[in-house]
Amino acid sequence: MTSETKGNHSSILSKVLHYKMHDVPVYLYAALSIPVLIGAATGTLGTDLMSIIGLLMVIGIFCFWVGGKLPIWNTWIGGGGMMAMMLPSFLVYINVIPEKYTESISYFYNDMNFLNFYIIFLIAGGLLTIDRHMLLKTLKRCGPVFVGAVAGAALFGILGGFLFGKPVGETLAYYVLPNLGGGNGSGAVPMSQIFEQVTGSSKDAYYSTAIAILTLGSTIALITGVLLNRIGQLFPHLAGDGKNLLKVTSDEDVKVEEPYEPTKLDLANAFLVAASFYALANIFGNMLLPSIFGVIIHPFAYLILFLTLANVFNLIPKNLRYGAEVMSDFIIGKMGPMVFAGMGVALLDFGDFLSALTLENILINLLIILGVAIGSGLMGYLVGFYPIDAVIVAGLTCSNRGDSADVILLTATNRMSLIAYASAISKLGGAIILALSSLVFTRFFI
Repeated sequence: MTSETKGNHSSILSKVLHYKMHDVPVYLYAALSIPVLIGAATGTLGTDLMSIIGLLMVIGIFCFWVGGKLPIWNTWIGGGGMMAMMLPSFLVYINVIPEKYTESISYFYNDMNFLNFYIIFLIAGGLLTIDRHMLLKTLKRCGPVFVGAVAGAALFGILGGFLFGKPVGETLAYYVLPNLGGGNGSGAVPMSQIFEQVTGSSKDAYYSTAIAILTLGSTIALITGVLLNRIGQLFPHLAGDGKNLLKVTSDEDVKVEEPYEPTKLDLANAFLVAASFYALANIFGNMLLPSIFGVIIHPFAYLILFLTLANVFNLIPKNLRYGAEVMSDFIIGKMGPMVFAGMGVALLDFGDFLSALTLENILINLLIILGVAIGSGLMGYLVGFYPIDAVIVAGLTCSNRGDSADVILLTATNRMSLIAYASAISKLGGAIILALSSLVFTRFFI
């Protein structure tokens, strides 16, 4: 073997040894993953918190890497975030992941509500550090954009129903409303209860149809968002920097605050800030004002309101605000693969997704999402938003499966900094849609 050949082999070996996945050398990732995977396969891995986090990290990092490298998927279908959710969901569907671990992961996400922990920090980190003047100017323009999204969805949805011979009431009740309700727990579930209360028909029958339609619509919304993000990259004047919805027209619009590097104690105290605001939101959402004029108000809506007020009136010291921001950045950037893998296992039913894949459902949902995009984009442009950001943040986040889908959509489109606006619009808008659903059910089913 010549010295040149030896040098080439050495170079290849060096690249392999230094290649990283999630900033971990690939050989070390493999070595660390083997005990976890063997433990899961043999049932010796525990179902405690550390074991579940370890399993989700192993699965999530690999899926995130595959999704980021796979051609077409990495550009158009959602990249690592989408793969880290869809592939684990498929593995559950074909029974590759043992049932005891799927149950434990579901308990972690649903009963322990880990997803709430994740979202609360994202909202707190975003709302407490954004320029207060820009925050107010943006929020007051979100209403017209949401109205545009609803109008577009209804118009195009009725058109789609007409093409397949469906009555207007059926199209609105089973297609348009589920796609605008803001998700599953705060949308499809209470909507099915309203359906039973108003019509006397089974809520379970309505829900099974609504959740299948919602799952398909959520997937179409994600793909639409990714396509729009790509268009924004090709035509930058249509999109912002992923941190602002409102177009910046002068240097006075955004006041740049002096940078601050939070201490470890600031990071720890960020938990106190986030937990306190969340507790206050629950007091109002579950006890003092759970509904207004018959419309259910989600605690997250109160969380956004109180954090906004805290920012506007400068109630939280700078060190704690930036501690919350750093914690938010940590959760978004570093824990993402684990979080998405858990969502795929616990929250996404691959069977529901497959059951909704009929030509009729696909085309009607496609038209509804198109209507959302046109309506929110047009109104967003008129009120001074970047059109593409308006569609993604104020339109498509209202047309998916809720908080987890918001996270995936905004991650796939590089707009996680805008999650506070997305949460505000989808939560408050979802409450409005529930009120409208009662009117629709009364008008067309009684």
